[in-house]
Amino acid sequence: MKPFFKDKKKLLWMTVFILIVLVACSSPRDPQTGEISADKLIGLNTSFGSQMENGWFDGLIVWPIAQLINFVAGYSDAGMGIIVVTLLLQLGTAAFTIKAQVSSQRMQMIQPEMQRIQKKYEGKSDDRSKMMQAKEMQALYAKYEINPFGSILTLFLQFPLILGVYQASQRAQAVVEGSFLGINLTNTPSWGISNGEWTYVLIFVLMLVFQFISFKFPQWQQKQREKKGKVKRKAYADPKNNRGGMMGGMNMMMYGNILLIGFLAFTWPISMSFYWLVSSIARVIQNIIINKFFIKQE
Repeated sequence: MKPFFKDKKKLLWMTVFILIVLVACSSPRDPQTGEISADKLIGLNTSFGSQMENGWFDGLIVWPIAQLINFVAGYSDAGMGIIVVTLLLQLGTAAFTIKAQVSSQRMQMIQPEMQRIQKKYEGKSDDRSKMMQAKEMQALYAKYEINPFGSILTLFLQFPLILGVYQASQRAQAVVEGSFLGINLTNTPSWGISNGEWTYVLIFVLMLVFQFISFKFPQWQQKQREKKGKVKRKAYADPKNNRGGMMGGMNMMMYGNILLIGFLAFTWPISMSFYWLVSSIARVIQNIIINKFFIKQE
């Protein structure tokens, strides 16, 4: 399992690099004034065709997200527009994210069996032993219907959506000209600190807290199942090993994701912190649903 996590972490950081480069190269703000360029602003009267002329990404992803924010904001405000967009995106990707989260939770449930297989082949480096270990691991995944690479597909699915929301939340006219509970959603948490506007910092901190909760929640649910006796402990399971291997890799990925999001959100418009905050709350609710209806208690 170590090569799997090693490759997955490389993939994550490669994606991070691409994300930062693309955002830096596609900023809708005028480099001299720091304001949104007039030709980048998207209002309700902005046509789909005009955005397609700028490229498929602007037309197929940024334009519909921005228009939905504008439409909802017309009946409420920009913040509510972002909330509705976030929830709709969560629902739209639910088929993929639920499958990935189910696999992630099942991976935690089968830790004792994985440890048994790893212990069985511990210290054996010959090709036959490696092949037999891989075969037993694959059989274990098949038994519990787990796809260990499912989260990678989810990552690539969310990647363009994050970029789309980033662009749309800056270019939507309702966000640029409006507010949410008196907050200018185009300002950044760093701006809030330098100007003593602590509401921005509060949203930023709440976002990080709920990001942590949403990532840790499946592990907490697993511990609850074990406490209630719903998960059978195997005699060969060694709790001391939980810090390493699969669980260690998952925790490293989790902390890496939170640090990355915190790093980006600090200098991104507070609308993105708001988007991530709503997304993380939605993931917690989704995990509760998954635990109740998708995870077999054995």
